[in-house]
Amino acid sequence: MSAEPRTRPFPALTPAQRLHIEVYGYVIVENVLTTDEVEVLKETTYSIEADFRRTGELPGPNCFNTSTTEEFFRIDNLPHLAPCYFDYLTHPFIVGMAEEIIGGPARLQQSDAHIRRPMKDEEKGFGFHRGINPAYSHTEKGLYHFSFIKALTNLTDLGPDDGGTTVIAGTHKVGTDVSREAIVDAAMEDPSMIHQVEAPAGSTLLFYESLMHSAGVIKSDRDRLLILGGYMPTMFQAWNRYDPDPDFAKTVSDEHRALLTGEEKFHWPRNPRDLGEPVGKL
Repeated sequence: MSAEPRTRPFPALTPAQRLHIEVYGYVIVENVLTTDEVEVLKETTYSIEADFRRTGELPGPNCFNTSTTEEFFRIDNLPHLAPCYFDYLTHPFIVGMAEEIIGGPARLQQSDAHIRRPMKDEEKGFGFHRGINPAYSHTEKGLYHFSFIKALTNLTDLGPDDGGTTVIAGTHKVGTDVSREAIVDAAMEDPSMIHQVEAPAGSTLLFYESLMHSAGVIKSDRDRLLILGGYMPTMFQAWNRYDPDPDFAKTVSDEHRALLTGEEKFHWPRNPRDLGEPVGKL
């Protein structure tokens, strides 16, 4: 893992990127990770899956599997499992983007790595969902800030047939008094509202968790690998089963420990930006 934290940029997004997520609920930032970083993350995730298939054992304490099927392997709660996972989840640019959108200091809420493979024809289809009410938001300097932001980085190149994450653009602000079914049905009538990620490996999809989103449908014969970090303001409790490993938290810097544990809690200075403000430096 990195010995010392690097300064997080503020703002992390260009004005155009910030406007894009404001309007559509997501933005794709290409080539956030280097080729070497991508390869290490892929090798680590494939190795964890192979060990699990062979032994049935998890790679460490305080982690769990959401799925272990051949078509979908997912390992959850990552920071202490491998240095490359920790480095991704504490990456200053990724955390900087998350903090810009939530509007202040972040804690890590969720982390998972996925291997997705083509499914049988009868199983193909979108499963649009969201995990939090759009009401958990506030506006400052005319910009929408939201309390749960996710940074999902594809570890394989994504073309039109490779099953990139798919979203219903703009639904991050549609309230829960409109049913999921009604939103999905309306979008299906006008497919121009359904956007799918196509991007080179190492690119990051930053999106509000209130945005309707789904795993894409893989039509090619290629695996799709990704890693995801979810971030919230520090005063939020850890997401279900994503509590930080206490022994590991003792071994990292004060800044990294605060990111993992949310120990600052209600000491949460808001930090809004102006849309025209230029990108900060790492």
